[in-house]
Amino acid sequence: MVKGWQGLSLIIGFISATASGVQAANQASLQCVTVQCQPQNPVANQKPVSLVNTAQKASTVPDDFANNENCVTVTGTASSENVDEAFARQMAIRNGLNFASINNNVTVSSDQSVENYQLTRNNTRFTSNSKVASYKILSEGFEEAFDQFGEEKKRPLSYQVKMEVCLTENPLACENLSGKQYQPRLVVAPLAVSKNYETRDISNLLPGYQAELHRRLLDSAYRNITLLNQSVSIDPQANIYPNTSPEILAPIRDKTGAQYMLMTVLRSASAHTQPSQIVNPLKRFYNLPVDNDARFIEVDWYLVDLMSNTVIHQQRQGFDIQGDVRVGRDRPFGSNAFFATDTGMTFHALLTQQTQDVVNTLKCKELNTQVIDVRGKEYVLYLNANSGAKVGDELAVYERSGRPVQFQGIDLGNDEIPSAFIKIKRIMPRFAVAELVAKKGIVQIGDTVKAW
Repeated sequence: MVKGWQGLSLIIGFISATASGVQAANQASLQCVTVQCQPQNPVANQKPVSLVNTAQKASTVPDDFANNENCVTVTGTASSENVDEAFARQMAIRNGLNFASINNNVTVSSDQSVENYQLTRNNTRFTSNSKVASYKILSEGFEEAFDQFGEEKKRPLSYQVKMEVCLTENPLACENLSGKQYQPRLVVAPLAVSKNYETRDISNLLPGYQAELHRRLLDSAYRNITLLNQSVSIDPQANIYPNTSPEILAPIRDKTGAQYMLMTVLRSASAHTQPSQIVNPLKRFYNLPVDNDARFIEVDWYLVDLMSNTVIHQQRQGFDIQGDVRVGRDRPFGSNAFFATDTGMTFHALLTQQTQDVVNTLKCKELNTQVIDVRGKEYVLYLNANSGAKVGDELAVYERSGRPVQFQGIDLGNDEIPSAFIKIKRIMPRFAVAELVAKKGIVQIGDTVKAW
């Protein structure tokens, strides 16, 4: 995470050294220098400016994170120009959390160049290795109307929130504070098979694999999930890869309300006979059947972001097995009889790896949905209780700014800016109803709703 360091002055000193018999060079270059910044409190001497003492607990973290926390006190600031007080408050909280993250375990990389004894380049990069585990608001309000010299400050005044922020370096912690609270909706697409003739001995493969993957994801405590019930046609001569065209993905998102789609491709299930100089030639000599005793199974899976129409993750796993690799049509995919075969045990290992990989990839992803209807002062969201959302949760609304960005005929998407904050009033089986808490602009159908 790279952020500017507010309130920090970087003092660079130049040291010139002379030595007898050595002529000073006309040019010098100072290469990158990396230092570790220790925990500090940059607002310890700042005069309190808050008007309201709330002592509000904003979030909590699991107990195993508590032993690895370092807490700092910071003050977040946001402009109140052309926005109401509630919106400025939310933005000040964001500013404070961003500021806090660079107050612990920060790597500072500095690149300076000197030419003819003059500084020609000065680039400084701050990278935080800490994550926000929890925060507590200590006090909040508009800044003082007069500065330390008694001069009246320019209006409108900035809104300031003083908070205690606890940071963690636990690698299991989510980078965004809301990541561990919500589950983005996932839709599981049917299995796509690259070469159908390689799977003739496996019945119920396509629906069976999809149902088994869905069941295992549910068993892994991933509840916000649904199935895509539509056939997938494959051209055997074409390269199988997710089609990220908005014309293809938008109807899937509208139909399922999913944020991500999981696509699986069975690249290979080829069975073959291992080389044998004695047994197989004898069988062929006496016209006996030569059964396949080896099989190579390889699976690819992709996670597609249905909001940005991009592939965010892909993985490949494969096994080369030996033994009785033929399954038989009397042992359909997903049955106990199927998983008792050598091929079935291989698919079991692949499904286990795929499930773990998908859950670990999505566990800290930020919730992202849309406003699908506006009814008076209420806003309908494509969100359900399986996402982890609860009545009273506050979410951020982002409006599209300007026209879509295009380059050489390719739609690159829209720029988005925060426009409002809403609070959930009711959660129905397939949607949620929210009310406005703070706004900067107009909330419309199609606006993006995020957890933060």
